[in-house]
Amino acid sequence: MAERIHSWGQFASEIQTCASCQSENQKTFASEIAIHFPGLEGLEKPIVWVFPKISVCLDCGMAQVIVPERELEVLRTGAPVKDAVVCWRVVTAKGGKS
Repeated sequence: MAERIHSWGQFASEIQTCASCQSENQKTFASEIAIHFPGLEGLEKPIVWVFPKISVCLDCGMAQVIVPERELEVLRTGAPVKDAVVCWRVVTAKGGKS
């Protein structure tokens, strides 16, 4: 398996040009992203919250993030991992969601 880059500083320094348009006009922002599993079966899996720094190309809008290891494990398995930020949908006895 390829080695993951854990330091944003290393990640940012490797992003020299946009992968989509090759522009060097990029800016880093803080972000909050809720990742949902696809399809109807995704309704039975947790929503995974990540708070990564995000690099956005200011010319074409392409964005790049690194998902932290804990949350990446939730995405791999579909199950909660200790200290990962996830949200489960709660279904009531009448079938409604809360």
